[in-house]
Amino acid sequence: MRKITKLSLAAGLLVSSSACADSLSEAFANAKVKGEIKAQYFDVKPLADGKSDSILVFGGNLNVITDSFYGFKGGVTFQTSHVSDISTEGTNNFANTMDASGSVMSESYLSYTMSNTTAKIGRQYIKTPLIAGSGSRMIKQSFEGFTLTNTDLPQTKLMAIYAGKYQDRTDGNGGAGEFTKSKVEDGAYSVLAENKSVKDLTLTLQYLDVKGNTSASDKDALYFDAHYKIAGIDLSAQYYDTTDSNVDGSMIGFKASGTIGMINLTGLYTTTSDDGKVYSGVGSGADAAFTALPLHGGSVTYTKDTDTMVGVAATKIADVLMVAYYGQVNTDDASLPYEKIDAYGGFLQYVYNKNFSAKVMYESADFNKAALKDDDILRIYTSYKF
Repeated sequence: MRKITKLSLAAGLLVSSSACADSLSEAFANAKVKGEIKAQYFDVKPLADGKSDSILVFGGNLNVITDSFYGFKGGVTFQTSHVSDISTEGTNNFANTMDASGSVMSESYLSYTMSNTTAKIGRQYIKTPLIAGSGSRMIKQSFEGFTLTNTDLPQTKLMAIYAGKYQDRTDGNGGAGEFTKSKVEDGAYSVLAENKSVKDLTLTLQYLDVKGNTSASDKDALYFDAHYKIAGIDLSAQYYDTTDSNVDGSMIGFKASGTIGMINLTGLYTTTSDDGKVYSGVGSGADAAFTALPLHGGSVTYTKDTDTMVGVAATKIADVLMVAYYGQVNTDDASLPYEKIDAYGGFLQYVYNKNFSAKVMYESADFNKAALKDDDILRIYTSYKF
């Protein structure tokens, strides 16, 4: 009997081992593969000389995520970029954004999910108000670290984030971005809470602490926003309270959006304190200010003692989304070479099907100073997803 028991135990272990191997094999066999082939053309006329510089880049990405194996999943994303043509006179305006020929493994992570909690460690994309990589260029920014997400509380998402390295769009020398301590310095730590308990109301609160190379270069930010829908109108408010290298800054913003007939109208406003520039967070995607412009971003919006207003009109005809906007920046920051900026722009986006889309964007900023020329930007995006 004892011998039979031993044999049964051995057989059980063999069966168990075989089942685990088969399941692990199936986890890889059932992996989901998706990717994107992209082409991007940018033409800019910078302030310095008023001459047009342009760049044409081809590239794409490939993403693989395994099926779940006892709660574990693995994910990998490769990105590649190849400059086909570039024309610059003087300063290379694309050195840190688009001038990249090479490839990078932007995601390489292991995640584990138990009940309503997911932990993910390794290289990964992160998108929150204060920590976010931007995907508006050929190479999307990424982070190396750890995220923990929990949804145990009803209608509530909680997150804890640590980022120890950051991958930018380029390496500044014609290659794809690499993972370095740039931006995160000695580590970026963040917690976030999002709640939707009240019908039509979404509240988001996030805190970020970036440890500088010295205590004098520490940064921190508190961000809060509220979105409420009532009678077909979207109302939003946001608040920043930040410290960047011992310089305080704060911002408050408001947004209202509604539809009249076929046209959606949106009004946006932000104002900053006169203490210092507002710290927006880590990564170019950490640009949550309501008045951040699609192409110029929110760089001017975050300056101290600055009021920004933007009006947007959008409509969709057939498969074409058409958007036009106008913005005005007024500042009393004496350290800036301008007091007022008038900006206008728009874009057309055509979605042929779930795979192919194309977008043309244009934006012009007039700094209302004789010494500063208009800053014009044209971008053309095409994308095929598979």
